[in-house]
Amino acid sequence: MGAERSNGEYLIFLNNDTFQEPNWIEPLIEKIESNLQISSIQPKILNAKQKDQFDYAGGAGGFLDKYGFPFARGRIFNTVEKDEQQYNESCEIFWASGTCFLTRKSLFIKLGGFDEILFAHFEEIDFHWKSKLAGYTIWVEPKSVIYHIGGATLPYQSPKKTYLNHRNSFVLMLTNTTLPEFIKNIGPRIIFEKISFIKELLTGNFSHAWAHVKAGFWILFNILYILKKRQMTQLLATTIISNKFYPKSIVLKYFLFNKKKYSSL
Repeated sequence: MGAERSNGEYLIFLNNDTFQEPNWIEPLIEKIESNLQISSIQPKILNAKQKDQFDYAGGAGGFLDKYGFPFARGRIFNTVEKDEQQYNESCEIFWASGTCFLTRKSLFIKLGGFDEILFAHFEEIDFHWKSKLAGYTIWVEPKSVIYHIGGATLPYQSPKKTYLNHRNSFVLMLTNTTLPEFIKNIGPRIIFEKISFIKELLTGNFSHAWAHVKAGFWILFNILYILKKRQMTQLLATTIISNKFYPKSIVLKYFLFNKKKYSSL
């Protein structure tokens, strides 16, 4: 509603559990005005309780591996890095965190804004994925710094968070990838989902295991929504973005090869 009623050229989406360094907006404006092909800019996001650490939700810019799993500079799965100025350069990323990003209002409206069915997880990744398909780029500008408390909408250990993360991530893979990418990557993705489900069972996290099951059933019972969303997304596509994904599995890198930091990938 705010986006539709606003009169400005740009929109800033900002979580209400954040606070900001002085003059944090100016670097974002300066960056987006440097290139008309930039869709969105996010600041460097640090943890409000431990200000020398990156925040879980976005860090210094987000990426996706080819199987649709997200990670960020400064945070891979549950490993959060200390901010030692190692990610202080502005660079192109795959997605800007919904915790805070600036975007062009005209583009946000043109691409349909956020998919409200996704609710509180992956809606910003969906928007930025569509932005890339439409030929735009996403950037992080670490000269702008904000601090995020985190977990205010849903606690990090909430089964509903697990449900939304797995359901919405899978929805994006089903709707935003090209058909060849989907055929190539769907098998490994299903295997990763099964492994995650078994892990939750073996560790006694039965509510989280059930969240995996519910996510799968939701997909099965909402095929019409997925087909419609896929059709709309593919109509937006004007460019191939296969080379924008991390080309390997972040799951295997993290859990098998102990690659805990973005700089080690």
